[in-house]
Amino acid sequence: MKKQIYLDYNATVPLLKEVKESLIDCMNVGPLNASSIHYYGRKGKDIIDIARTNISKLINTNKNNIIFTGSATEAINLLFSNFETIVVSSVEHFAVLSSSKSDHIIPVNQDGVVDLSYLELYLKKLVKNNKKILVSVMWVNNETGIIQPIEHVVEIAKKFGCLVHCDAAQALGKIKINLEEIELDFLTLSGHKIGAPTGIGALIYNDNIDLTPQILGGGQEKGMRAGTENILGIRGFGEAAKFIINSTEKNCSKVKSLRDYFQEKIKTSSPETIFFGEKANKVANTILMALPKIPGDLALMKLDLESFSVSSGSACSSGKVSKSHVVSAMGYDNLASNSVRFSFPPNDAILNLENLITRKELDRLAQCWSNLQAK
Repeated sequence: MKKQIYLDYNATVPLLKEVKESLIDCMNVGPLNASSIHYYGRKGKDIIDIARTNISKLINTNKNNIIFTGSATEAINLLFSNFETIVVSSVEHFAVLSSSKSDHIIPVNQDGVVDLSYLELYLKKLVKNNKKILVSVMWVNNETGIIQPIEHVVEIAKKFGCLVHCDAAQALGKIKINLEEIELDFLTLSGHKIGAPTGIGALIYNDNIDLTPQILGGGQEKGMRAGTENILGIRGFGEAAKFIINSTEKNCSKVKSLRDYFQEKIKTSSPETIFFGEKANKVANTILMALPKIPGDLALMKLDLESFSVSSGSACSSGKVSKSHVVSAMGYDNLASNSVRFSFPPNDAILNLENLITRKELDRLAQCWSNLQAK
């Protein structure tokens, strides 16, 4: 039986060993509910506080500005429910596009980078009739891996008195995030993108801005997100953050080397392949590409049969492959149903945990990709 090769890390990162151990340790502590005032309640509070501290160190922010939620999607919905006018880019994750219900869409260029000139002109017109505007642009695109010029987005938005949110789910663990150096008002994160369990996310917010919660109840999380805290998820998120504090952009050289090796192999064996956003500033672990005559769903199935787990950037919750809105927004509408994403471990620290992928296996993957065109 062939070894299963997982190259879908942008979808989810497997639980880190350190996280698994921390969860078992947490379960052995006892019945934890941080709302209780007795011994076990205090232990629960301590676990949450440590996790908040670890995450705050990872992104350099005040730990008291971190609100735990059930996912990054929930955090985004919580935030967006407080705004009527939300400006988004055309390549945002569906968590942003669906929950914002926005008609204020900023296009991207063919490299997938948000059009800053368009954003400035658009906001200039929009602020005349709106006082409370939220601009939401993701830090790293989940399909292409393209890094958006967030500093410039913030600069333009602030020029017109707008608040700014950044979906940083795909940035965490791949590039340096320092909230002391950038004037973001809101940031949303997802634990399972860095090796924590699924079902835990966070909203980092400017506590000078009043937000109305969506979920009401016992007043947990400073009254911003009621419901008994998911202590296991929070513990795991905190441990994953602790693990990768020193494993960001400067420690992605091995991941980038493997990605670039694979990309060059594809260019040699399958020169018809189209690479999306190749010239843009990207994180080290992601490739989105397509063969013009091969539908994405067919490519995924054939690669899966060869023991390679990859994805279409446009896969939805039903598991079906749909047209990629990101590829369409970049001007490749004719290829929007053909794209396939290969995402390596987010950084060298995670890559080094096991012999996750070798160049020999990438050679076989490149050959399998080339074989997709065989008649």
